[in-house]
Amino acid sequence: MKTITEDILDWSKNFIEKPNEYLGNVPVCPYAAKARQDNALKVLEVTKNCNLIDKIVEGTKLIQDPKTDIVIVACTDIEITVEELNILIHGYNVLFVPQDIYLMASHPYDDEEDEPVEFLETDDWEPDNDFLMVLIQNYDKLERASDMMRKKGYYDKWPLDYYDGTVNKRKSYRRYRL
Repeated sequence: MKTITEDILDWSKNFIEKPNEYLGNVPVCPYAAKARQDNALKVLEVTKNCNLIDKIVEGTKLIQDPKTDIVIVACTDIEITVEELNILIHGYNVLFVPQDIYLMASHPYDDEEDEPVEFLETDDWEPDNDFLMVLIQNYDKLERASDMMRKKGYYDKWPLDYYDGTVNKRKSYRRYRL
């Protein structure tokens, strides 16, 4: 069985970085391969002896290193609900976006009631572990990259509700960046 870190690296290589037919044969994240290959992706695993909140704070410190593009905090303790995780991450964003740090949550049970996002569905890849993730990135850098992608038409094939829940949600925190 793979570790959580191995699952995340495998997910990046075999899903996120691969050309996605639904998106017009471009990767789900065009920056993922470079971040992984440059060792600019850091994974922090939360174990039973470690607190999720402590690891998220540790991740916000790691992302301040200019050589780090993304920190993923991965936690197998998924007793926290989707709603509780989203509330926690919203609070962190109010606190950390002014410091140029943005967090995004991904919970394995997040899409159980919603329509699946077609370009995120895959029969080709499944993790060995169930875990939630908190992705931590530099806010301004992420905004610039996202704006470049928008200008190139990258988001044109994204479902509007998914775009709203990711890109527009992130943009809503700009008011804290003043």
